[in-house]
Amino acid sequence: MVGCCLAILALGAESWPPPPQPTVRYASLEAARDSIGAIVFRTFDRTDTTLQITREPATFEYLYVKATARGWAFHVTVKDTLCPLADVEKGLTDAGWAESFGYSADGTDGSNMGYVSKNFFCLVEGVWDGGDDSDDTYVPKPGCTVTLTCVPRREDDVPR
Repeated sequence: MVGCCLAILALGAESWPPPPQPTVRYASLEAARDSIGAIVFRTFDRTDTTLQITREPATFEYLYVKATARGWAFHVTVKDTLCPLADVEKGLTDAGWAESFGYSADGTDGSNMGYVSKNFFCLVEGVWDGGDDSDDTYVPKPGCTVTLTCVPRREDDVPR
């Protein structure tokens, strides 16, 4: 057992466990956009009148490097009580994208997680009414907004 633990210490805390690696590569930003769109449309029922899906060009500001990039964003507005954020994230991992934990954040009224393919980055942001912790009679509004923004991946966009 000691050999196991020494091996882990020799690797260093930052490399254990190793970060997940993407398995998918896209020929272009448009191919990545179309793949993300297919994931969104498989996740959400387009005939459901309680949601709205839009797609638009987007400018993205990287978190760890001073740079911006042009990309695409899908916005999904859900008007009922269920927020299928986890379903979108599962769709990405099932398609070969890997989590990029430097972009992860979670709170009572939203959640962010970054995903990478071999050559693109996608930020998934979920926002909902998390309630009011100081008022036990407050009833949160139903629904949420899920935004997926896809841009070229930068190898230098990592936490220091």
